[in-house]
Amino acid sequence: MMEKMRREQSPPMMRRDITYIAGVQMEEAVEMIRHCFFHDDEMELVEKTIYSPQDFSDAYMEFIRYWNFERCIGELHEYTGREAFYYYGRCVVCNTPQPFLVDYQYAAEENGHRKPNWQERLVCANCRCNSRQRFMVGKILADYVPGKKVLLYERVSDVYEKVEREISDIIGFEYGGMGCDAAEIEGIPCEDICKLSYADESFDLLVANDVFEHTVEYKKAFEEACRVLKKGGKMLFTVPFDGNAVQTAFRAEIGENGLVNTEEEWYHDRGIPSFPPLLVCQIFGWDILQALKEAGFKDACGKIYYGLKEGYLGYLPIYFETSK
Repeated sequence: MMEKMRREQSPPMMRRDITYIAGVQMEEAVEMIRHCFFHDDEMELVEKTIYSPQDFSDAYMEFIRYWNFERCIGELHEYTGREAFYYYGRCVVCNTPQPFLVDYQYAAEENGHRKPNWQERLVCANCRCNSRQRFMVGKILADYVPGKKVLLYERVSDVYEKVEREISDIIGFEYGGMGCDAAEIEGIPCEDICKLSYADESFDLLVANDVFEHTVEYKKAFEEACRVLKKGGKMLFTVPFDGNAVQTAFRAEIGENGLVNTEEEWYHDRGIPSFPPLLVCQIFGWDILQALKEAGFKDACGKIYYGLKEGYLGYLPIYFETSK
């Protein structure tokens, strides 16, 4: 309901009967608008812990002002007729100020207007990581202490590449999907997330970006993650998630010949070219927290984040954190 209301927002925020940026570059205009909306201390990274649809609804109301800012610069971008502009911020991967590219790749269309995909864009001109990738790399590096062992549920990715530069004791693998039992493909280590090959309590930190949705047996995958995690260890992960849903919505089931779609097909591409795209089997709801606890984790929560200085924008970007 909240997302529907958001899509049906009425009149544009930017008037059309005056010229806004005559002699002013789009990048300068964005900076001016940002400082009109927020004081310096309001631009710091915000993280809000949530556990329920009500928490999600409360966060929605708190974050409206950020989306009004996004709407303004999105409308201004469209008004200029340009295909791209740069948003300036601090990249946690590069640890320096950088220009972040915003364009219409992966854009959604609402009422005939293209809307930038803020989480998939805001690409750093130096390290080439987008908004969500930069955020997760920052979380991993902030959480790391020398001597800890880290496992990433990805190997052929910008996230793995950037983290490997800073952390030598890191292992990564690619998931080939349900029914794939290959230990290696094209020289890349592979694992079945429902039956990991690692010993019990091998890792201090697990990170899985959009992986658990590719198996209907995700509860087994949670159990395996808990098994290989050391006591006191932590797992960070993202999945397709509906913050207004109590129950997980399944899009596929296991049939006689493997996975069978029960909803419109939705696939995610993988890093290895010979890997076929992986089917999204479910969109998670808040029952995910109970599933994590039943798998052996002692606590679990969702965390919404937003950072104007770091270029972390978008509609309620969320990741999950759980510990053993």
